[in-house]
Amino acid sequence: MNAAPKKTALNVIIVEDEALFRTLLAGALQQCDELNVIGCYASAQEVLNAPTVANADVLLVDIDLGSDTMDGIHLGLKLRALSPRLGVALLSNHPHLAFARALIASNFVGWAYLLKKSVQNMDTVRRALEGVSRGEVVLDPQLVSAELPRNADARPHLTPRQLELWQLITQGFSNVAIAKKLDLSTKWIDNAVGSLYRALDIDTHDPHINARVAAAQAYARSTQNAHLNRSYQTTPPANAAEPPQPPTGQGRSS
Repeated sequence: MNAAPKKTALNVIIVEDEALFRTLLAGALQQCDELNVIGCYASAQEVLNAPTVANADVLLVDIDLGSDTMDGIHLGLKLRALSPRLGVALLSNHPHLAFARALIASNFVGWAYLLKKSVQNMDTVRRALEGVSRGEVVLDPQLVSAELPRNADARPHLTPRQLELWQLITQGFSNVAIAKKLDLSTKWIDNAVGSLYRALDIDTHDPHINARVAAAQAYARSTQNAHLNRSYQTTPPANAAEPPQPPTGQGRSS
């Protein structure tokens, strides 16, 4: 798929084995001025052989690539090793983070987990793609809005407002966007987010820590065993084995 480049737009490559969904998704993304689809592929092998990967800012990939020998998580790890600044957005039909546990455990950055049914909302997709391009961790709004598990990692000491801010950060909202959504001043949100970071024990003075990324990683760790619907507890496909530890040193500040 060849498309005229858009000024300052993010270059996106799509890997999806379902032809119709792939075509519809590419068409929808191409309508966003901030996004430029530079390649669409049906399998891991196709994209690994494609020269467009070198020019991509973000990979949008289905976790389950059907009969392919490599699942979307392994493909994302492999392409990240080749292109350390590549953001990886995972698409899934499964409303839980079971497939992403290795990414969560290894503090992998620059990745998102989106439910396929959420791609109907282009704001959600755009926010996720922009977030991973900056090295952030972004989770699907439906996962984030699910009830937190009642354990020590769920931070029960947080106020309702802090929990709301934590959820919005994890969905990829900037402070400015949060202020607009909640109809509050940006200064108030800046102060409140700073308080949230302290409540989460995130050292905002450490130059090696991106507080926003650390907050989203903490949320992912807290919810990785949560399910939107317990009946959806499925076994990962045979080709979606637990992924290896991702390469280190590839996080980047934003």
